[in-house]
Amino acid sequence: MDIPYVVWAILAGGGSRNYKMIAKKDLENVPILSTALRSGGHVLLDKTSPKSQLRAYMQCVKWLKKGVNVIIFPEGKLSQTGRLGPSQNFKAGAFQMAKSVGAPIVPVTVCHSHQIQPPNYVFPMQPSRRIPVTVHIGTPIPSTDPTKSAMDLAKEAWSAIAEQLPESQKPLTETPFLIDKGLYK
Repeated sequence: MDIPYVVWAILAGGGSRNYKMIAKKDLENVPILSTALRSGGHVLLDKTSPKSQLRAYMQCVKWLKKGVNVIIFPEGKLSQTGRLGPSQNFKAGAFQMAKSVGAPIVPVTVCHSHQIQPPNYVFPMQPSRRIPVTVHIGTPIPSTDPTKSAMDLAKEAWSAIAEQLPESQKPLTETPFLIDKGLYK
């Protein structure tokens, strides 16, 4: 679960408290987290509902136009292995939102969180004092270039995230798009 780490990195780094995030609807079943998400005005997205997706998109565009930072996890789900999946798994809607209002995209890499929150772990988190979770805030990617599509922006963000990951979490060598970017030779 990367949400606590991303929020901590933003606040600890002196970042803005002016943010909203999109989280999957399943998180409304997590008692404390669901209350925090709802009271903060964040969006719980039902990925199976086109109506929910459109509502989330429109709300985020509205926030971006007002200067509110929007946190989106474009991969859409936790990795089962801890490795970054293919760039095609990044949802283009997040990048289309930024493009539609000219907002920069800031790639954020969270390393080792899968060791604290394994996919099949019963409790929300394992004891984690010895696990070195790190968060890298990347260089903003401008979204105003008319020659770049939302998927081009997604690939650029994906590459920036992949470059910051430790070897154990980098995408597998057969993952498409890696050879072109020089991440694997």
